[in-house]
Amino acid sequence: MIAVIGLLGATGLSVAGNAITGIAIPWLVLERTGSPGLAGLLAAAALGPLALSTLFGGALIDRWGRRRLSVVADILSALAVAALPILDSTLGLNTALIAALVALGALFDGPGMAAREALRPDVARHAKVPLERVNAWGEALEGLGNLVAPGLAALFIAIAGATNTLWVTVGMFFGAVLLTRLTVPRDARHEAPDHYFRSVAEGFKYVWRQPVLRGAGLAAMLLILFVAPITIVLTAQAQSIGSPGLLGLVMTMFAVGGIVGAIVYGAIATKLRRRPVLLWGLVITGIGIMLFASGIPMAVLAALVGVAAAPINPITAVLIQERTPERLRGRVIGSVSSLALVAGPIGVSLTGALLEGAGTGLAFVLMGAGCLLAALYSAFALKDIEPRIGLPGIESSTNDESRTTKEPLTSK
Repeated sequence: MIAVIGLLGATGLSVAGNAITGIAIPWLVLERTGSPGLAGLLAAAALGPLALSTLFGGALIDRWGRRRLSVVADILSALAVAALPILDSTLGLNTALIAALVALGALFDGPGMAAREALRPDVARHAKVPLERVNAWGEALEGLGNLVAPGLAALFIAIAGATNTLWVTVGMFFGAVLLTRLTVPRDARHEAPDHYFRSVAEGFKYVWRQPVLRGAGLAAMLLILFVAPITIVLTAQAQSIGSPGLLGLVMTMFAVGGIVGAIVYGAIATKLRRRPVLLWGLVITGIGIMLFASGIPMAVLAALVGVAAAPINPITAVLIQERTPERLRGRVIGSVSSLALVAGPIGVSLTGALLEGAGTGLAFVLMGAGCLLAALYSAFALKDIEPRIGLPGIESSTNDESRTTKEPLTSK
């Protein structure tokens, strides 16, 4: 159980560190330039490198080992963040340098996230904990990290300033490194004889040729395409009614609902059938987002949507982990994650253009309809997703409470 706690703790620290950095850097830029637009552009500078590094970093996970790459990614992220206050106190910072360091930090975040997800089956097997539970707990810790980050960032900035707050996040990254090194068991490395780019392509081809993996990846891409812009739409809604606190309240209730839902799902996941939980989660999420335009208290709806959506990521993660040969796990997770990460900026851009000529009500309806479309697609593409003996990546026991990960049956 120590391995599970260590990996989840490292996940929480790394996620919180990234979230606090995402608040402190725009604050720093606003202090120096007074330009909100420039601060937004710097925040967007992380999106492209994150998607690309997640795709291409998957092959490195399989070559170097999941535990090793997780550690290396956190160290490099810490160094990229530490460079900001160091340069600020010595040579001085300009906008181009901040943008370069933000992009560099994001370059390491993608492989780090994928490596930690790829480690979940290893620690589940080591601790004899059901894989569904470990994935649900991982999602809860990520939600908790994102929930507490804004408050912690505001506190640290108020006490020490934006530049010194970055040292706190450096400490979080190194804390994640220590937890991973001390608690997570070593995993096997699979040196690929192929050229690096052929290794990357192999992971993507495997996803595309496996119906369940292809379906899970495209469903995630479709969902993120429509849901990623929700912060922008909520911000516009809060501004239109003159209630700045609405945004914070609704986002907090989203996070609280997601954490509660993930914890509850983790406790009972082995007793539930995956497909109905996934489909109903998507349907309720879609209807709930549509109802944001109805006048029903948005905080209540946000909590409901958070609970309903909580099992979606753990179920998707388990499908990927179960149906992927161990030697390809990093590449497959990287490929699927990159699809979702690419969809996010597209959805945000399209929604921003929509809000220029239409109200938030239409945007909420379209986002909810997108979730329902993802549910409809999943109903056809993800028909056979219950645990089975003899899957290529992880064997699952038919005993509900004892179902956990075992050694891979094949590497082909």
